[in-house]
Parts: sequence; C-alpha cells; structure tokens
Amino acid sequence: DEGSLEVYKFIGDKYSLLDETTMNYDNTNYQIKIGKISESTNGILLSNSVGANSGITYGFVLEDNKLKSIFNESKISLISIYAKNEIKDIDNDGILEFSIFTVDPETEATSIEDSGKMILWYKWNGKDSGDLVKVEREDYSETITEEEVFNQGKSLINENFNEALGFIMENKDLLSKYENVELIKEYINKLGELSFDKSIEVDSLFVKYQEGENFDHLFRKYGLSMEKLNSLEYLNREKTLKDEGELKEDLIENISLGYKLATSEGVYYYLIDYQKFVDLLGDRITNEYKDYLKILALDSNEPYMLDGSLVISMEKLAERILQVESFKFVYPYSDLLPEVKDIYLRYANTYFFGDLHTPNYDEKTFVMREEALQEFQRALENYSYTNFADIIRGFMKDLEDNNNIIDDSVRNKLAEKLN
Repeated sequence: DEGSLEVYKFIGDKYSLLDETTMNYDNTNYQIKIGKISESTNGILLSNSVGANSGITYGFVLEDNKLKSIFNESKISLISIYAKNEIKDIDNDGILEFSIFTVDPETEATSIEDSGKMILWYKWNGKDSGDLVKVEREDYSETITEEEVFNQGKSLINENFNEALGFIMENKDLLSKYENVELIKEYINKLGELSFDKSIEVDSLFVKYQEGENFDHLFRKYGLSMEKLNSLEYLNREKTLKDEGELKEDLIENISLGYKLATSEGVYYYLIDYQKFVDLLGDRITNEYKDYLKILALDSNEPYMLDGSLVISMEKLAERILQVESFKFVYPYSDLLPEVKDIYLRYANTYFFGDLHTPNYDEKTFVMREEALQEFQRALENYSYTNFADIIRGFMKDLEDNNNIIDDSVRNKLAEKLN
C-alpha cells in the first residue's frame, strides 16, 4: 500500500476530503505537527519511517484547498539516519522547527552505528528549503587544546612567515584538525595579503632578464613552460635559469610558500596554489575545509576565465557548478558558505549567459543561441536529479515563455532561483 496524507475539512455536520497526496511507499508515520511554519503561514510537518531505521521529513501547506509540498529534496537533505528527529518550536517564537538526525561529515568511522552524529535544526525559508537555526554535534570540538604550539604557529605566520608552513607541517599530527584549519586559514590569508607585492616583484624580474627581448625570451632560451616554472624539482636543477639567479631564487622561495606562477596579457603574477594545501594536509584538516580548498583549487589549477573569455568547456563548467552545489548540500552549517555561494554565482552566470566576448545570446536580438540551448538540454539529461537541473529547467521555461529572449525579467527570475 503506497499510503497517503489526507486533509479533511468539517463542513456542515461531517468531515469532507479536501485533498490528498501519496507517501511514496513509506512505512509508517511517527510524528506529525500542524501549526505555524512562518509568521504568516500554517502548515503540516511530518516524519515517516523509511527502510529499516531511517526517517524522512515532509512539509505541506494548503493553497486553494490543495496540498503543496514546501521542500525541494535536491536543496536540503530531509533523510534522518535514525527516526530520532523532532518537530517542535525550539525557540518559543510560536513557529515550528524541524530537525534532521544525520552523520557528521567529519566522522572518521566507517559504519553508521559508530559514526559521529549531528542534529540540524531548520525553519522553513518561505520558499522550498530551510534556514539552519541550530546545530548539535556529538563528537566535534572547536576548542584549542595545544595552545602553546598553536600560538607559536600563529606568531610565525605574522612574524617569520617563511618558516610558518614548515612549522605547521612538522606539528600537524600534534594539532587537531580544527587547529590545523585555523592555522592554514590564517596562513592562506597572509599569502593573499602578500601576493600583490610579490607579483610585482616577479614580473619586474622577468622584465629585467628579458633584456628588451620578446615576452617569451626566457621560454625560448631554456625551453620553459609554465608547468616547469611551477615545479620545484625542475627549478632546483643546476642548469635551470643558470644566468637568472634572482628570478630562480624568487620562484623557488614563493612556490615553496604556496604560490603558483601565472601569466596573462604579458604580465607574470602569483596565485595561491590551493591544491598544494590539499596535498600537504588533506588528512589533517576537516573534510569541510578540504572540500572548500578543492573548490578554490579548480580555478588555480585550470582557470575557467582568461582575459574575460571562458576557456573551459561548458560541460566542465557544469561539473564545477555541481561540485560547489554539493558543498552547500553537505555542509549547510559552514561559515564558508558566503564565499562558496559567490563562486557558485560567478560560475552559474557564466554558464547561462556566456562571457564578455562571446555571450550565449545574439548581442543585437538578445535571442539565446541554439548551441547554448543544446548544452542546457544535455545538462538536464546528465544531471536530472540535481538542484542545478531544476534551475536549468526553470530557466528554459522562462526563456520559452519569452520567445528565447534574454531580458531583465528572465535575468531576475534566474537570480531568484540561484539565491
């Protein structure tokens, strides 16, 4: 029996069925609450048992006497690993919250039974997801326990920067994952602060040793490539840049610190090499921060834009969007979400509208190009169960209703979906 949720209204001297919705072959209901789910909206929140031990939460409102689901499962995880989640007003404001009982992403256990658990409390966001209002974590601590070593690392970052990364690496196993993350965050912030001056310095060294020759003089002289210039093994060879000692020393020092040499429009500069920190500290930092660094490394490893032009395929760009979307889904509590969302918006706007030089629409008529529509359709087929696919589907419907013309209305509707 598939089962259903039925809503009745008392009319005259009896109850009459208003509407019903199927319950997807769930086992049994173990909690249901009817009440305020926002300041101005009443609704139904309920949890059903599924599988052997798990639970799933649903939410509904009545619109014109019809049940309407208020949650998009591709935006928010509604599965609890055990039926221990709750629905109640936890802050006494008269509005119901609901919890999801799940595995902590930082757990090191391999089985659900032994894993660290986490309770995520949400309020309905008034649209199709939830706003996180409280997090309860069993086995995760953000306490500094090795204060002496931790403070020594912080001091080195601020006072003797060239020694800091080596110190962090030497002590990574002594410090907790949280402590390592806090140090590496500060270290990377310092890299960012110093990058402008260091970029000016390295570019001036290239100019000095080019001796009035063409931009690629050193490349032709030594058979260089950007890959070679970012390889410490190559740079430390005796014959590498044998006549350009200052440049060689600068490259070795800064690439060792965590920079990566890049070039654009005839200028050399340093980027932060985020992949380096994933490789060095991957198992000694939190999964949350490691996955964040992996997102940042996407663009430092292979920039998606150069000189205002998209230089990776639309398919690759879609894959990046999905990776960022996954972070938002797995770590809804993350303090890094504002930065991650900014990356998501940059990628998504480029995906839908194209770049500065080659937009996805005709610049005179603003009609979406056929090849862009074909790419959207391909993504729909490949990623049909994702939130990104829902956004593409809605965008294509808005385009169709607008004769495939990009205007402010279509842009504003997409912006609302992306946010």
